[in-house]
Amino acid sequence: MLNRVLEIFDENRYLSLNRGFIEIHNGDEVLGSVPIDDVGVLLLSAQSVTVSKHILNALSEQGSITILCGKNYVPQSIVYPIANHYLFTKVIKTQINASLPFNKKIWKQIISEKIRNQALVLGLCNQKDNAEFLYKISSTVKSGDTENKEGYAAKLYWKFLFGPNFVRDRYLDGINSLLNYGYAIIRASMARAVCSCGLLAALGIHHKNNLNQFCLVDDLFEVYRPLVDYEVYKLANQNKKEVTPEVKKILADILWIKVSTSNGFSPVFQSMQYMANSYVKALDSGEPVIEIPSWVITEDEELNS
Repeated sequence: MLNRVLEIFDENRYLSLNRGFIEIHNGDEVLGSVPIDDVGVLLLSAQSVTVSKHILNALSEQGSITILCGKNYVPQSIVYPIANHYLFTKVIKTQINASLPFNKKIWKQIISEKIRNQALVLGLCNQKDNAEFLYKISSTVKSGDTENKEGYAAKLYWKFLFGPNFVRDRYLDGINSLLNYGYAIIRASMARAVCSCGLLAALGIHHKNNLNQFCLVDDLFEVYRPLVDYEVYKLANQNKKEVTPEVKKILADILWIKVSTSNGFSPVFQSMQYMANSYVKALDSGEPVIEIPSWVITEDEELNS
């Protein structure tokens, strides 16, 4: 079902493909194997891993993503499929022809929901007044977020969530490393959804960095960041601030959190597919409205906050 994250974090491993299985080797010893059909994301966080082109091609053919991480789990490059959709050229043309007002209205939707989800996180962390303040900010976002409500909300949000001395810097250790890891998992899943719809990942709605080949991915996955933030907050409160195997599993399981979609409650990774598909439909129709899943707080989440 392409729903599994396979991470290689031990050094000096060799990966091979054998009868539909990815085998992990340490020298002449086979440590284990995973059906390649189950792998949605291959995450290479170790620095000395050998992977054959055969595996990379096989993963790309089925729409899977391979991430190569640098220090502190910051993604340095992503291998993703570029032509696995029968309407690839048509979809790209609609992306190129999308008007500035169209993109600005889509961006307003995304940022309003992102800030709303940040407010949900604060509410779960027993910060009702701060949550209400962010809810108010989310309702004031204008087309294109011309007043940068996203930046204003983020500046407050990080201080509220992790304390006045916290600085969000992806090159720092501790909480920042956990955030990096969680975002890498979510970003990869969104990249897979984007490319499976025939969209060009480099052509963003708002992000325009010429050095970023995943501008559209970074646009669409903004609404999911607070899900990672909340899991990291809970881990930090348990004094778990290193990216251990236990922590990795917890963060990878974010992909299975149920969110509300037009098809009922669906796991995060499935909701990303709906969101990317809705963007394709919006481009085709010219109507600047996309389906953004709603994070509905469950009783379990309230009890665990």
